[in-house]
Parts: sequence; structure tokens; C-alpha cells
Amino acid sequence: MSEAVGYEIAEGVAHVTIQRPDKRNAMSLEVFEGLRDAAGRAADDHRVGAVVVAGEGGTFSSGIDVSVFGDQVQGGVTPEFIGGLQDAFSAFEDLDKPTLAAIEGYCFGGGIQLALACHLRAVAPTARLAVKEADWGLVPDLGGTWRLPRLVGLGRATELTLTARTVEADEALAMGLAELRLGGEDPQGEAHALAARLAAGPGALRRAPRLLRENLERGRTEALGAEAATQLACLSGPDFTEAVTARWHGRLPRFVGA
Repeated sequence: MSEAVGYEIAEGVAHVTIQRPDKRNAMSLEVFEGLRDAAGRAADDHRVGAVVVAGEGGTFSSGIDVSVFGDQVQGGVTPEFIGGLQDAFSAFEDLDKPTLAAIEGYCFGGGIQLALACHLRAVAPTARLAVKEADWGLVPDLGGTWRLPRLVGLGRATELTLTARTVEADEALAMGLAELRLGGEDPQGEAHALAARLAAGPGALRRAPRLLRENLERGRTEALGAEAATQLACLSGPDFTEAVTARWHGRLPRFVGA
């Protein structure tokens, strides 16, 4: 596992943390490798029911480290190289376990594109989000042009991309760029508590993000068929039986996430 990205499990939650606070958690190639590895570990670990992605020291990520730009300009950038970076982010979107970006401080450029790849985004009062690529004469190429319009609409996504302006927490929540608000005293503790509740939930919570995402691209008939197939999987699993039994006996359910 890369030293630039931490991986810890608590209460069924895998905490994936970018650990370069002296660089405002700028993403080096080592960070991309560490993120890809962490997503793979979370996918394969039966103890993990949810994932929190964050940055150490009160900053999510200031974006891609300038050393990545320099190395690649000299050596030449290929589609395969960009594809490898994209895969490190898409791995969190593709996880069949809820993923939450817990955003404090700067969430710029590559940072916001990583947050967009997570299933949910939670912002602390210090959060500052921006699509910064235009300031470098670039376009977002780590999934931002695909994910951002699906969250905030084409017009708003275009405006954020063209202006590279910074959005604070309240505006991010109002426009749908983030879904959840974190307090200022212990934002990471709040993010953990939320993720722990998701991790302790039924298997339906692991199936829903993929169903919602993929149904955006389907016609109605295919989408309804996918709903039915997913529901049958839920109905045949132990968590539905446990929910019914718990309700019958007047107690809280004890889900296994299947």
C-alpha cells in the first residue's frame, strides 16, 4: 500500500485518506496508485460495508501535483496514461459499497473529480470546491465532464468549468454538488458516523448506487427490468427476512449487508 494514501477500518468503514498534508494533499502518481489499491482492498474486504474518502490535515485535495504535469509534458502524454488515472477514481464509483467523500478545505481540480466519483459528498464549513483545469489551459479529464453535468445539470457544469470559480459549502449544497452537511467541530467524526450507519445497513444499500447510476443511461423498459432484477435479489437475501422478522418482534434489525 502506498504511504501517500492511508487505509484503516473501523466499524465496517474503510477510511481512505490522502496523506500529503504538507502539499495540501496534491495528487502525485503515488497517490493515484494508492487510491486504486485502496478501492480494490475495500472491494475485496468482507469487513467493509462503506468507504470514506478524505484528506489529512483539514484539506481534501488541492488537485494534481505539478510534478505530474512536468514529467508527462516532457515524456509525452498518452490516452493510456490518462486512462490509468481515470481508473483510480472510477474504482470508487464502481464499488458495490457506499462511498462518501468527506470534504474539508480545498477540493480543487483532480480533488473535485475524485469527490464526484464517490456516491455521496459531504462538506464541512471550510470546504472550497473548484473545477480548476481551465487555469492550467486544460479540461477536466478524470471523469469530471461526465459526472459533473449529471449532478448539477449541463448549464451549471459548463459555468463551473469555464470560470474555474470557487464554490463554498452552502452553495455546493444548494446546487447539488454536495448532498450532506458536516459540522465544524468534528467533520470527519460525523462522516464516519454516517458511513457506519450505511455500513450496518441492508444489502440494498450496496446495490442501489449502481442501479441508480446505470439506470440514467437506460431506456424505461430496460431500467424497470433492472429494478425488478435487483429487487428479486433483495427479496431472496437474508436482510429482507431480517427486516420483516425484526418488525414483527418490535426490535431493530441486524443486517448482514447481503
